[in-house]
Amino acid sequence: MWDKQSADMAKVGSQVETLRLNRVEAGLFQMVFDTYTAVIDQVISRSGEGAQRMGEVATTLRQVADTYEQEEAANLHKMKNLY
Repeated sequence: MWDKQSADMAKVGSQVETLRLNRVEAGLFQMVFDTYTAVIDQVISRSGEGAQRMGEVATTLRQVADTYEQEEAANLHKMKNLY
């Protein structure tokens, strides 16, 4: 699930990029153009960071699950030897 969410979050940046206007396209909205551009840059940056962090969560959860399974298997063998 975290890997899927990471991939979806990574798509946000490219989708937001398609909303970017140049100064000519902004037309009458020149007064807010710099702010508009800054918001686009921030959304792209934050979505990239979100994708990276979600990928890290996925990796960590897989490592924890693998460790748990290995320890569970090792302890099960120890318990079987007690009886």
